[in-house]
Amino acid sequence: MKETIAHQGVIESVEGRHVKVNILQVAACGECKARSLCASSESKEKIIDVYEDDAVMKYQIGEQVMVCGALSMGKQAVRLAFGVPVVLIVVWMLVAIVWLKLGELISVGILVVLLTVYFYILYINKDRMAKRFAFWIEKQSKIN
Repeated sequence: MKETIAHQGVIESVEGRHVKVNILQVAACGECKARSLCASSESKEKIIDVYEDDAVMKYQIGEQVMVCGALSMGKQAVRLAFGVPVVLIVVWMLVAIVWLKLGELISVGILVVLLTVYFYILYINKDRMAKRFAFWIEKQSKIN
């Protein structure tokens, strides 16, 4: 099974260790034969920040590269962004309504506060998470 996710991109800038790579993110149905008839196919340009030693010497602006990330990073990001909040919602609503006998409006109000605190904690730990969710660059071989 594939353990990495890779996207083709173009280097936009190189400053010290910091490399900005522009990738074109396409929808999952990008390879579908009926995509020209479908209104849901979409694509977006994204800038990916990659930190690598000696980046100035290795890469040039405009160079075609592959930006890679571990598949486990994507799974962990989904868990943090969606899994934990869903569990928090279900557990809190059961506790608040069944055990604490709070009204629905008060329970939802407290839930909004809990979710705000959770996402604020993620926000203040963004530098720590940036180290865990690191990308790397693989040069593409030129075809002549």
